Amino acid sequence: MTTEHDLIRALSLNAGDLADPLVVRWKDLDPDATTEELERLRNWVDWLHTRYRLDHKVFPPCWSEHGSLVEELSALRTLWEACYLDDASPSDPITFHRDLEPAMRRLREWTSRLGCTRTAHRPEPDPDPDLASD
Repeated sequence: MTTEHDLIRALSLNAGDLADPLVVRWKDLDPDATTEELERLRNWVDWLHTRYRLDHKVFPPCWSEHGSLVEELSALRTLWEACYLDDASPSDPITFHRDLEPAMRRLREWTSRLGCTRTAHRPEPDPDPDLASD
């Protein structure tokens, strides 16, 4: 099998799923859709973690419990999907790798601020309801 087939199988995708990158608006999802999208994202993040040999300092095992990490990883996945479409430009994969570096810096910074480690999750405080907007 080819690397593409292995990746499709690992991500539980059909070949047609690679034709339309999904932009997820997390704030608009109901709980069931959030669970489904997190599982889809988790598959890709597991692949990213293994492929690029990333450690817990880039994003901890509890990344899915932190909105900032979910948003960044989701955006990165959307970019990756777009860069590897059948009709993508030959330079698009370089675009992904160019944008991967600053994304990893942001992920490291957020992970550092969160205080989570490879073995310990530190929950974020509840947001101030007075600051929330619709």
